[in-house]
Amino acid sequence: MVNLIQDVLDMAGYIGDAATAFPTSALLVAVGAVLIAGASLALAYFAAGAVVDSLLPESIGRPPQQRG
Repeated sequence: MVNLIQDVLDMAGYIGDAATAFPTSALLVAVGAVLIAGASLALAYFAAGAVVDSLLPESIGRPPQQRG
């Protein structure tokens, strides 16, 4: 935990070194970043939907059911 900030800063340097090693490396790093960001956004969207669904009652926006 002590070296967390320094490790994060070092990681950015390592990713930069990997991206500039070969011409296709930058493309692979960019595709990986897009995939990780997309998965993170999907998780956040579904989690937010679950929270909203648990807070709202079932009958919002629907007419009462007809009996009989």
